[in-house]
Amino acid sequence: MKIKKYLLYLLILIIAGVIGVSIFFAVRDRNREETAENMEESSDIADDGGTGEAEAAEQTISDEEIVEEELEDFSDYYTSTSEDFNNYSFICPQGWTILEEKDGKRVLLNRAGSGSSAESIMIMVEDPADFKSGATGDEIVDEYLQIPEGGPIDGELIESFDIELDGADARVSGYYYKSGLTDGKESTDDSVYTDEIDLLTYLTDGGYMYIIKYMSSGIGKVEARETFEGFLSGFTTDNSISGTVQEDSSDSINILILGVDSGLGREYGIKSARSDINMIVHINLETYGTTIVTIPRDLWVPISGHNDGKINGAYTMGGTELAIQTFEDFSGLKIDNYIIADFDGFIPLIDYFGGVTIEVGEDLADGFSNCYLSKGVHHLNGEQALALCRNRHRSGDGSTQGGAWAREGEAAKVIKALYEQKTTLERIMALPAFANFMLKYTLTDLAFTDLMRLLPALGNIGSNDITIRGVPSYSKMVGKASAVVHYEDEAEQLFEEIKNQ
Repeated sequence: MKIKKYLLYLLILIIAGVIGVSIFFAVRDRNREETAENMEESSDIADDGGTGEAEAAEQTISDEEIVEEELEDFSDYYTSTSEDFNNYSFICPQGWTILEEKDGKRVLLNRAGSGSSAESIMIMVEDPADFKSGATGDEIVDEYLQIPEGGPIDGELIESFDIELDGADARVSGYYYKSGLTDGKESTDDSVYTDEIDLLTYLTDGGYMYIIKYMSSGIGKVEARETFEGFLSGFTTDNSISGTVQEDSSDSINILILGVDSGLGREYGIKSARSDINMIVHINLETYGTTIVTIPRDLWVPISGHNDGKINGAYTMGGTELAIQTFEDFSGLKIDNYIIADFDGFIPLIDYFGGVTIEVGEDLADGFSNCYLSKGVHHLNGEQALALCRNRHRSGDGSTQGGAWAREGEAAKVIKALYEQKTTLERIMALPAFANFMLKYTLTDLAFTDLMRLLPALGNIGSNDITIRGVPSYSKMVGKASAVVHYEDEAEQLFEEIKNQ
């Protein structure tokens, strides 16, 4: 909503100094020298024998000039539009992009800097009644500050500092750490690790908490603080100014997840193993619909540069590059990122979350995988969850085929269950730390900017939005090999539906 003309005239008549403020907003994107000169002119008018108000009233400003000034003044404002909480506004820094969710319940600002540097700011509006623990704002901050202390990211706390946020006193807390979320693909060399900075503050208004979180990669602590303080200085729940900043368009992302059969004392390593668990996770970043597609390890497919063979051999033959190409050729989906874990890495990843609660659909007793579980709900540690995901000597629970098909579905259920057992706020708060922890046990090409792209989705994907689907297929001897072949029409329809999700 534009500021009405009579309000502008009234403001001009009250005090000529407001002209200086208007001029400041109109030229804030120009260089400092021009801004200073304009402010001095405005000050001279106000000091000229006390006649500033009269002179301002005599100025002739056309309607067209007023409209033009209004549009220029507020062209970079964002204002939320929710009917649930008191809406807020902020000035979007120049060159930053905005992703919005639920009319401003969560907003993500991103800036890709030079080289590998990047910055993000996320605003989360939370109803404390939704918190599982009923935690207060200070308790949430205390829990947040425990992330780097003796945890997997090996970080250090940054000295907290006080600010004024929307006219009230607030405190900014945070930590910094080293992360491998860089362009140094598949490397654990400390030389590719980059400084990551995480800052957090909040305010309460109308029974809601407005949590504001800053995250950066490759940015110094001083620069990070200046950026965050500058942003916070323009944040307000006094939303009389309508936002004109447009949300950036989103699309979808496909992540290939491979569980390879190295580890547990086997002689060969993760880069020469076979992918026994194969999944493509498709996330629509606009609708947040998510599908986990399980792909049989013995699926018989063409492998570029090689003869036809089982899809789990592509990784052995040509590493991530050939594996990605093979899964893209089969599914018709573009793989954006990959995560590869082996047996040794799977266990600590599950334990990081405190285990996983999952429902088992049949009695299991398998000496090969060491999986012994009765039908029902179980809370599993990492070792038990791995045994469950490895168990293919089974009949199936009626909702899926037995054998390897059941095993693949079980692995997808574990991923879904891990996601569901954390609240949205917990997932968002802990994501950078978990990603850094994950790097110790996986191979991945996920970078800082990739994670920031996923943050809005983490705030909106619910249990009902996640679907697990398998490739329609059946066992068949291909030559002398026991393999799995897919129903071509049904598989093509499956992936077409995912593309259009």
